[in-house]
Amino acid sequence: MLVLAMPVVTVIEACLGFLLVGFAYESVGSMDPVMVLAPAAPFIAVALLVRVLLPVALYNDAKAIRDAEVAWNPDPANWGFLGLGLIVVPLLDSVLAITYLTLRSRALAES
Repeated sequence: MLVLAMPVVTVIEACLGFLLVGFAYESVGSMDPVMVLAPAAPFIAVALLVRVLLPVALYNDAKAIRDAEVAWNPDPANWGFLGLGLIVVPLLDSVLAITYLTLRSRALAES
């Protein structure tokens, strides 16, 4: 479930980014920048948590799929390390999550 949350978080981050940039552009000089970011703080905390837990989620899910006797035999360590390496690259961690979920769903559909 957490692997699926990563692309959703990235889409919401992009939408919030556009909204915040537009809001900041319209209120230049009349509002403190902290006030612009304050409403987004809870989401930023959740996004950071999802991003940090992505490697663990990829590892655990790959281990479960490997043990489930399906056509695909993923290496949990590889997926976990890929997730760890891409923690700081918001778009690429979502591409990794979508790739993993696509391979996972194809393997489960073939079983």
